[in-house]
Amino acid sequence: MKNAYTNEIVSPSANATYDAKIGLIYVSDYGYAASPAAWTLNMNGYNNSTATSNNWMFMGLYEWTISRRAGTTDGAFPVSNAGNVDYNIVHSYYAVRPSFYLESSVELSGGDGSQENPFRIVV
Repeated sequence: MKNAYTNEIVSPSANATYDAKIGLIYVSDYGYAASPAAWTLNMNGYNNSTATSNNWMFMGLYEWTISRRAGTTDGAFPVSNAGNVDYNIVHSYYAVRPSFYLESSVELSGGDGSQENPFRIVV
């Protein structure tokens, strides 16, 4: 997890720039959504109950992350339907999950996240 976060956020590849309001999840977003007991696991080995049963982002789907493989023009890291993360060439029809970050000053004011009762925030 620490390595993924460092490669994505702290010191990304010089030519990996994302300037968007909405993007995809990072591999580290998915990894840190699991319980701390799973944070020392290799992401390729995340297909076990320690990582998936306690990961609020695990959906059991193949889905793309925004994390790409350095040195390639067509490689990225998807989450598999079993929960592990591995490299793949971006040509498959995997799901995408829109993602955005909130400033630390934003507060949750209500809602449960359902369609009938969406989250409400205070800026």
